[in-house]
Amino acid sequence: MRLLKAAMALLVVLLFATDGAEAQSTTGTIRGHVEDAQGLALPGVTVSITSPNLQGVRTTVTSELGDFTAPLLPPGSYKVTFELSGFALHERSFNIAATEVVPLDVVMGPAGITETVTVTATQTEVLMKTTQVATNFKQELIAALPTNRDINATILQAPGVHATGPSGNYSIAGSVSFENLFMVNGVAITENLRGTPYTLYIEDAIQETTVAVAGISAENGRFTGGVVNVITKSGGNDFTGSFRDTYNNDKWRRVSPYEKVNGDTRVDKVVPEYIYTFGGPVLRNRLWFFTAGRAQTQSQGRTLNTTLIPYTYQNKRRNYEGKLTYSPTSNHRFQGNFQKVTEEEVNYTFNQNVSMDLRSLGTRKLPQDIFTVNYNGVITPSLSLEARVSQRNYEFIGVGAKSRDLIEGTLLIDQSKGTRYWADTFCGICDPEQRNNEEYFVKGTYFLSTPRIGTHTMTFGYDNFNDIRKANNYQSGSDYRILGTGSYAVGGDVIPKFLGDNTTVIQWNPIPSPSQGSNFRLHSLFYNDTWQVGSRVTANIGLRLDKNHGLDQEGKLVIDSAAFSPRFGVVIDPTGSGVWSINASFARYVAAISNTLADASSAAGNSQTYQYYYQGPSINAAAPVVSTPDAIRQVFDWYNANQNNLVFASNPNIPGLTPQISPSLRAPSTYEYSGGVSRQIGSRTSVRIDGSYRDYQDFYAGRIDASTGKVQNQFGRSFDLRLIENSNVLTRQYAGMTSQVTYRPAAGSEVGGQYTLSRAWGNFEGETVSSGPGASTALEYPEYKQESWNYPTG
Repeated sequence: MRLLKAAMALLVVLLFATDGAEAQSTTGTIRGHVEDAQGLALPGVTVSITSPNLQGVRTTVTSELGDFTAPLLPPGSYKVTFELSGFALHERSFNIAATEVVPLDVVMGPAGITETVTVTATQTEVLMKTTQVATNFKQELIAALPTNRDINATILQAPGVHATGPSGNYSIAGSVSFENLFMVNGVAITENLRGTPYTLYIEDAIQETTVAVAGISAENGRFTGGVVNVITKSGGNDFTGSFRDTYNNDKWRRVSPYEKVNGDTRVDKVVPEYIYTFGGPVLRNRLWFFTAGRAQTQSQGRTLNTTLIPYTYQNKRRNYEGKLTYSPTSNHRFQGNFQKVTEEEVNYTFNQNVSMDLRSLGTRKLPQDIFTVNYNGVITPSLSLEARVSQRNYEFIGVGAKSRDLIEGTLLIDQSKGTRYWADTFCGICDPEQRNNEEYFVKGTYFLSTPRIGTHTMTFGYDNFNDIRKANNYQSGSDYRILGTGSYAVGGDVIPKFLGDNTTVIQWNPIPSPSQGSNFRLHSLFYNDTWQVGSRVTANIGLRLDKNHGLDQEGKLVIDSAAFSPRFGVVIDPTGSGVWSINASFARYVAAISNTLADASSAAGNSQTYQYYYQGPSINAAAPVVSTPDAIRQVFDWYNANQNNLVFASNPNIPGLTPQISPSLRAPSTYEYSGGVSRQIGSRTSVRIDGSYRDYQDFYAGRIDASTGKVQNQFGRSFDLRLIENSNVLTRQYAGMTSQVTYRPAAGSEVGGQYTLSRAWGNFEGETVSSGPGASTALEYPEYKQESWNYPTG
């Protein structure tokens, strides 16, 4: 009975383990076992590792069990040499991707037999011994394909990825699009509000991109979907470079149906795009440099809505990257990386499809940069350390109206057409909005190999990530909008139609308190143990703790929650020959708190919204008689004279009053169950099939019911309280099967393909094109709603 209980306990551990990608790291690892022809372990074998991407030669020695590990290897092509007196020299060659753990088992023959084995393993062969579902794309491949060279083209080639989010954003394994993690060199480049990736990279400077969709290790967090990690080049011992001149012309695009009817507005101008890369040694095997740049000024013909006035939109963008890599010895590496973007948009408007006049156009600037410092070091043969500090900055300058004046800075909206005019949306002369993040990351890896407890590769560390936003969300230059009944186009001007029959609305968006800047800090501890149980079984036990401490733009603590993320799994070689591989895993992933929703209750930085019916004399009821400035002036004269008699057109939105953040608000999460089988057919063909199921939890929801009560503003008016919290009344699930086949007809050539069959279903969308993340309204006034028609499953 004791043996049965022990066997069952071991089975539970094995069935819930994961040998996943260390997706937040920028390096790879080789882990393996060396034995002789009789299957006996070989201790003391010298393992030498060389690569064009590695400064110097990395060496290690196998343990008394014949095991070894070589962590912190920059991605690239590698040659590994095994040497032991009395045995023949043995060599292996293959590629290592960032975050990849390459299992390498070697059998060494006696010295009398000359043996030099050179094998370039396919990715499928490598992944046969892991539970991760991930795809690595070399940039050389992407550049050769008839597609764009940016990460969007790369991501769409990975399994389990669908461009079904708002504006074609990515849902990975059924997730909402804002809960994926995008990184460049291990640093998050995810936009703070909508979760989309910033283009902080130059295509020709990319070395490779890894897309992980399942079986991701406890080292990585802040996601419920997938992880995308872009690695840029670092130079080398040889001087290399490239120069690309790409041409574009607005006239080369197809004429749209709208342009066919209203006139061709395309600009016939050839626009070059210049991209260069250059890198090499300052000191061979010690100090490398790499630099890249891109310059482009795009011009595009556009037409204003209704007035049909043509204009030229221009985008002037410059990208720069610089990287230094220094290794005092082959066991220690320091790296600094700086990337900067300057961008200026001329004749920019908030939404080109709804803007009606030239007054809505302006110039905005979008500077952004990222600075990263890394250290990787092998302290002892058993202990290695990795540390990283990063800072990313992004600003919006000149976005919106060009005046704070009540007349000149008021945005006008034609409700009959859904169009805008007179002044652009937001405030272009107010303080710029900042969307930044900073991160401190440290990781240790300890290798332990003893006869009693087997071989363990233990990874542990701390991750401190801060999502920072400082924004005074002005909705117009004057803080007012007038939602008019209609409008008239008179030449290039637009004249408003304001009626006093409650079809015209005055909207006031004051910001009583300026932003102090939000700080949604996440403290994370992680531990991951890859345990070589025996020659046929590898297990992994991982655990991550994420502790949120979030201050909104008012400086108020709104998030103080913690969540555990277990990651367990197993990989079994049933025959011991490496032909078959079976894997199973379980994981819980926890997202970062949404800045958009967690800051919704802040009275600072967020504009209040009051909408009042205009009930004064009708203006331009039948024809444009009064000019736009005079029409606006008449509306405000009536508004100011009737402050005590104004009638609300809608329930006011008063951040700090309603909505409020529930004290129990926590980050959304998902449970993942996956498993698969791999088969090596001969020496040239590999097949892998994986299935996964995800159950998403803890959705954001707004609740208004009899229990939430009412709140009062400073004028004594009462409003229903909206509480933002988590709910599992809502559902979102995903099931998918991924198959991968690789065939190598000859040395140096490879043919492969993959197929994904998946289904996502539920009753929660969670995001929109205009606002990104949003809290469900399913729990608001539930007495008036029925699930089957208000939030049906589909």
